[in-house]
Amino acid sequence: MADTLPQAIKTPRRSQAERTAAMRARLIDAAITCLNRLGYSATTLATIAEEAGVSRGGMLHQFPTKVDLMLAVVAYASGYDDRPQAPRPHNDDVDLRADYIDQTDKVWRAQMTPPVKAKLDIMVAARSDPQLAAQLPSMFNAIEARRRQFMIDFARELGIEDDAAIEDMVTLHMAAMRGLSIEMLLTDDPERIERAYVLLKRYKQDLVDRLLSEAAQARATA
Repeated sequence: MADTLPQAIKTPRRSQAERTAAMRARLIDAAITCLNRLGYSATTLATIAEEAGVSRGGMLHQFPTKVDLMLAVVAYASGYDDRPQAPRPHNDDVDLRADYIDQTDKVWRAQMTPPVKAKLDIMVAARSDPQLAAQLPSMFNAIEARRRQFMIDFARELGIEDDAAIEDMVTLHMAAMRGLSIEMLLTDDPERIERAYVLLKRYKQDLVDRLLSEAAQARATA
């Protein structure tokens, strides 16, 4: 009797939601590529569709306007989209102070990645694009508020209760790092920018240590 061939293994069909998510991710990735290669003004829905290899109609079904897609890029670059957020690990062996200081390095390293460079280009473009200027600030403010709250909550774990000082520190650091990132694109001396960043981080270390000392003194005299 002849051998029977095994049935072909069928790949499960993706749901509509999965196909939509995959298409949106593809378009966001293409937009990031175009923004980094061409800049905001030369990045159009047509160039993004071509880069993504999708029809213009397919793209417009997901993102009806350029601003819609640019906001999606900002959300993606900021971790403000629908992706699940990994919780920060908690265990007794972690040096919380060192981990807190290291958050600055994580943000600085992120400034050099294509998504965050694209986000920075979009932020600058809001000065000349009225539609973008009308919609971006509310998203930006929500993202930054979440960032500040994360660092405030983390500081409380360390025993720091001065929320205002932490809030101001985060505001200063984010503004400074964005400025340094812009200068990094233009400078002929990147090591100078890195030295400036090291100084910025040192300010944070000094502030955190002062706040820790003040918190310990307050607890001792309570």
